[in-house]
Amino acid sequence: MAALRALVLLGQLCTSSLQCEPAPSAAAEVSQVPDQDPPQQVLEVDPQPSCQVPLCGSLGARLYCIEGYESGHFGGAYNSRSGAAGWLQWLPGTARAWGVIVGNRGSEWLAAARIAALGEGFFRSQWVPLQRGWC
Repeated sequence: MAALRALVLLGQLCTSSLQCEPAPSAAAEVSQVPDQDPPQQVLEVDPQPSCQVPLCGSLGARLYCIEGYESGHFGGAYNSRSGAAGWLQWLPGTARAWGVIVGNRGSEWLAAARIAALGEGFFRSQWVPLQRGWC
């Protein structure tokens, strides 16, 4: 690590283990820039995100994955063996404890987000697809 740090401090740029050349200076980089203005990039911002589920982003993607495994994306799903119901297959006691309205996708997802906020270990302990590394 110290040797790597020394190379960086000396301004060396190695292209291979056998051939090293000095790093270009800032002045050399500026002189290579053409005098023309770069082409303008137009960034389009969608005011209405295309996300069609209660939560977007990486957590939303994980919850959508869990939902697919647990209920097949059907809010009326019910497991007669365990009593789990809803989009994310909440057990009755867990649903009561977290204030979940089973069958209300937003309520189920927001409670799952609160569980996720408590830490990855606890979040994983609640759903099989997380325990198996699928979501």
